[in-house]
Amino acid sequence: MKVLVLNPISRLSKNVVRDVLYGCWCKGKRIGGATVPPFGLLMVATVLKKDGNDVIFLDAQAEQLDVEKIKICAKDFNVVIIATSTMSYREDAEVLSELKTANPNLKTVVFGSHPTFLPHSALSNEGVDIIIRREPEYVIRDLIREIKKGDYFWKQVRGIGYRNGQEYIVNDYYPFIENLDELPYLDTSFLPKRVDYFNPIVKRTPYITISTSRGCPGRCTFCTAPLFDGMRIRYQSGDYVLGQIEEFLKNGFKEIYFRDDTFLVDKDRDIEICKGIIDKGYDITWICNVRIGMVNKEMMELIKKAGCHLIKTGVESGVQEILDNVKKGIKIEQTRNVFKWAKEVGINTHAHVMLGMPGETKETLKRTVNFVLELEPTTATFGICTPYPGTPLFEEVAKLSPELKDGTSADFSKLHTVGLFNEYYTDLNKQELEKNVRLAYRRFYWRISYLLEMLTKIDGIKDLKKFAIAGFKIFDFSLQGDE
Repeated sequence: MKVLVLNPISRLSKNVVRDVLYGCWCKGKRIGGATVPPFGLLMVATVLKKDGNDVIFLDAQAEQLDVEKIKICAKDFNVVIIATSTMSYREDAEVLSELKTANPNLKTVVFGSHPTFLPHSALSNEGVDIIIRREPEYVIRDLIREIKKGDYFWKQVRGIGYRNGQEYIVNDYYPFIENLDELPYLDTSFLPKRVDYFNPIVKRTPYITISTSRGCPGRCTFCTAPLFDGMRIRYQSGDYVLGQIEEFLKNGFKEIYFRDDTFLVDKDRDIEICKGIIDKGYDITWICNVRIGMVNKEMMELIKKAGCHLIKTGVESGVQEILDNVKKGIKIEQTRNVFKWAKEVGINTHAHVMLGMPGETKETLKRTVNFVLELEPTTATFGICTPYPGTPLFEEVAKLSPELKDGTSADFSKLHTVGLFNEYYTDLNKQELEKNVRLAYRRFYWRISYLLEMLTKIDGIKDLKKFAIAGFKIFDFSLQGDE
């Protein structure tokens, strides 16, 4: 079975990050033009290869291959698999339609948050043959096994959806993978050799992304992680993670971006991984996501010693009432402590901030931006709270706007930077929120003191180029937004 695992190009954006629960692009401006090795697709390709399939991985986005070139690449394949997101699914489905026109025998398969939570919407486009709900690896593995046998067999696979004439068939969920150590180590030989993935927050290249756990202890009403991952956390063991790190080092990678929703949750595992890196003398630097309230200064000192140079945190708001409204489960003082400890230890910080959450007003917006300035993170991103499919917030909005359920009532392609139904739960209109996002960027990044501090951190021509590219993208966004 010839299988193409594809990260398609976008006509709307230079880069799309599809393998997170929401999706992200913002035309590459708000996130500084970052490109990310697509971990989810790579793991699917790895599992299928191990199962004996003829697998090709094509990152058309990183290699800047247009749809015509993708058609040529896909013409001899039996199945094409892509990850999609709520932001990108319409355009992704259009690309698949074009591939099917060029190769009528091609079966198209999509996975991700959008087909999981809005299966009928995902199946409404003729370019999509089969959807995968929740975790893709074993569902797709079993699907490919059964496709080889014929239509009757693959239609019985759990965790999929498909069309039967005008009817949408959505099968029961596939069980979660209980032992994540069963998964093979990521096969990085699939990555294009001539591409150096760019990310302004990364210290050393080449870098790779990985997730060593699934799930999050939080129950934020704006987040899809709890439902997507089964309302609990599953981990790969410390031994497994250290083995994967060793494989990355053998293959020339110098930095890891741990994409776990929350990396530092299980203290014993965290200590085992960090001490393993230190004791084995691994020359690796890394980045991870940290949940406020689940890390202390002692742990920060350990991860710093083990090579961590940046932690990313969901600050979200500087107003306790707003945090409580979305069940964030953190306290303002805890946030202050995390940023204070990081500065004392010497770890860089990135603050994720969301404007326009339930209860937001003009006054709370100002308080939040002032709070971020007080924290003094190394970098920050500001977005607009969005009612994503699969979240309690989405369900609340859908009660007032039922057409939201079919995924056709709004332009999802500009999520994060364009207000979407925020008027249902804030005192602010769409234009005010969009203006305040750009203003937040200007207030944070245009400070003379900040610019001078960043200049002192430039170490060589490569660093200068990185900061220049990211700076231009963010500067452009803060003036013009997503247009």
